[in-house]
Amino acid sequence: MATVLKLLSSVSLAIASKPKKLIHHTNSFSNLRTVSSNAMRMPKKTEAALAKEKRRTRSDRELDKDTIIELYNNNSHLHIPVMLPQVLDVFSNFELTSFVDCTLGAAGHSTNVIRGHPELKYFVGMDVDPVAHDSAQSRISSVLDDNASNLKVFTVLRNFRYIKSVLRETGEKHLGTESVDGILMDLGMSSMQVDDPQRGFSVLGDGPLDMRMDPQASLKAEDILNSWPDDDVGRILRDYGEESNWRTLQKKIIQARLQGGLHSTSDLLDLIRRVTPAMKGGRQGWIKTATRVFQALRIAVNDELKTLEDSLYSCYDCLAPGGRLAVISFHSLEDRIVKQTFLNIIKGNEDMEDSDMRKMIDEIKEKEAWIRQVLHGSNGIILTKRPITPSEEEETLNRRSRSAKLRVIQKI
Repeated sequence: MATVLKLLSSVSLAIASKPKKLIHHTNSFSNLRTVSSNAMRMPKKTEAALAKEKRRTRSDRELDKDTIIELYNNNSHLHIPVMLPQVLDVFSNFELTSFVDCTLGAAGHSTNVIRGHPELKYFVGMDVDPVAHDSAQSRISSVLDDNASNLKVFTVLRNFRYIKSVLRETGEKHLGTESVDGILMDLGMSSMQVDDPQRGFSVLGDGPLDMRMDPQASLKAEDILNSWPDDDVGRILRDYGEESNWRTLQKKIIQARLQGGLHSTSDLLDLIRRVTPAMKGGRQGWIKTATRVFQALRIAVNDELKTLEDSLYSCYDCLAPGGRLAVISFHSLEDRIVKQTFLNIIKGNEDMEDSDMRKMIDEIKEKEAWIRQVLHGSNGIILTKRPITPSEEEETLNRRSRSAKLRVIQKI
C-alpha cells in the first residue's frame, strides 16, 4: 500500500509540475538573437505537436484511488488492463446481456465489465495462451462467487478469428450471428507473456526465439530467421517492423546461418547491436531497432495482421443491432487496419434518412460524454472519429499504455 501511495503522490506531482513559460528581459544583443532564433523554431514544433493531437483524442477520464490500488498493488504481478475506465464507459450506458472478450488475458477488463453489469447473462472469453486462460478462469470465478451471479460463462482456448464457431459451439441460441451486445479486442501483449523470457517476446531477457502466442502452433521466430527465403526475411523487417535498416539486417541474418544460425534472443540482439550505427542514439538506438525487429517477427509468427482484419469483420457480424465493438491497438500497423476496416464496414447501399441518423447520433452523444466526433454510414456508426488515447495519469502509472489507441464502432 505504501508503494501505491508514493506512486499516487508522484503522479500528482508529475502532472502538476508542467513547465511554465518564463519571460526574460535583457539588453544583451546576443541573448536577444538567441531568443529570436528559438522563437522562429518554435512554430514548427508547435505545429507538429498540434498535428499529433488532431489525430487522437486524449482521454480526460481519471482513475479513482481504489482502482489504482487494485490495479497497481494487489494485481501487480498480472497484466494491468489498459484504458480500463474508457472501456467501461463504452459499455456503461446500455443493457449488456451478452459480452465477448476476444483477448481474455488475465480477465482484467472482463472482471470489471461483469461487476458493472449485473444484468449480464452470457459471457464468452477467448485466448490462445493457456497460462492466461487459467488465470482468467480463477479471477472470473472469484467475481461470480462474490456476486452470487447466474451468469453463464464460456472460456475457450481459441484464436478470435474463430469467434463465429466458438459462439455456435456454446449451444446457446442467444449467442449467434447478430446477437452479441458487446465485444472487446485488446491487441496488446500480456505482461505475463512479455515478462517470461522463455516466450521470447522481450528484448530485455535471454530466451529461445519462440514468439508464439499459441504454444501449440508450429512456426517459431527461429524458423523464420534460419530457414525462410532471403526476400521474405527482408519483407517482414520492412513491412511489419517498418525498419529503415532492413536490408543490412537481412544480409547479416542470412550470413549468420553460415555460422550455425540464430537460436536465442541474445543471438539476435547481439547481431542487432553490431548492425545498428553508433550515431543512432547509442544504446537507445539499438533497443528501438530491436523492438521493431521483434515486433516484425512476432507479427509474422502469429499472422497477426491478416487475422486481425478477418476477425474485425467476423466480430461485427456477431453484433446485435445497437451492439458495440471496441478495439485497443498498440502500433500503427494494427491501428491502420482497425481504422480502415471500420470505414469499410459502415459503407452500404441503403442510406438512412439524414434526420433519423442525426437524431440517433445526438441521443448517443447526449448520454455519453466520452463521445466527441463520429462517422456514420448506412451499416454503422464509428463512435471514435479520432482514436482515444490514455490519460496522462495512466501513461505515468503504466508506461506500456503509452501507445494504446481505442476505436469503437456501433452497429445500426
